[in-house]
Amino acid sequence: MTARGKLLTGLMTLAFLACASGQNPEPTVLPVGPATVAELKGDVTFHSPTGDALTAQHGTALAAESKIDTAKGSVVLNLQDGSQVLVKSNSHVVLKAPSQDKGFWLELLLGKINAQIQKRLGNEPSFRMGTPTAVITVRGTKFSVDVNKKQKTSVEVYEGLVEVSGIHGGQIGAPVLLHPGFSTGVDQDRDPEQPHGTQNRDMNDGRANAGFGGMNRGDHGDDQHQKSGSQPNNPGSPDHDHEDDH
Repeated sequence: MTARGKLLTGLMTLAFLACASGQNPEPTVLPVGPATVAELKGDVTFHSPTGDALTAQHGTALAAESKIDTAKGSVVLNLQDGSQVLVKSNSHVVLKAPSQDKGFWLELLLGKINAQIQKRLGNEPSFRMGTPTAVITVRGTKFSVDVNKKQKTSVEVYEGLVEVSGIHGGQIGAPVLLHPGFSTGVDQDRDPEQPHGTQNRDMNDGRANAGFGGMNRGDHGDDQHQKSGSQPNNPGSPDHDHEDDH
């Protein structure tokens, strides 16, 4: 075979191998975190799971165990399930992997968040989050969670139903069920307070709407008032009942 023939044969062989490899390409696995940054305002610090400082901007993916500290700033997070969380100023949040450990999406250790959680259908697992004193479980709702310096957790509901449990020595206690317009508080090693109606609250500030317009108004919405009333006598768990209300 001439040198030219050998060259042509080699080129044809390479072309064949390239086509064959193209028919069964190796899958590309991209790292995907539990949340991405949707909006960012003011002084916010991000740290990776290993403690390294992160430079985050719109669209930045954050891995599980990433830490977020807001000073005079705030950040909106898009979660993988379509939910959104607004982390208010002076807050400390740790992102979690919901498929692992306690099933939490995040932990709020200090400060306040507003959350709009995507509705769960059928056997889809509920959204769960933790604080130093409570576990919050929902299947699609709008609510706020506040943790003060004494680690007391306060939960207020704007739409849907929210189940709140206290933590006793690392164990989850009996829950209370919050309906819209009601709130509860959870102190260390205590069960949640009985739900009580909320009054004179800033509803736009609490309702983590899709656009989180509160950020564009300096984290404050227009004052509106929610009438207080009696908690409906309709016990149950968001995991099993009331799915049409969420």
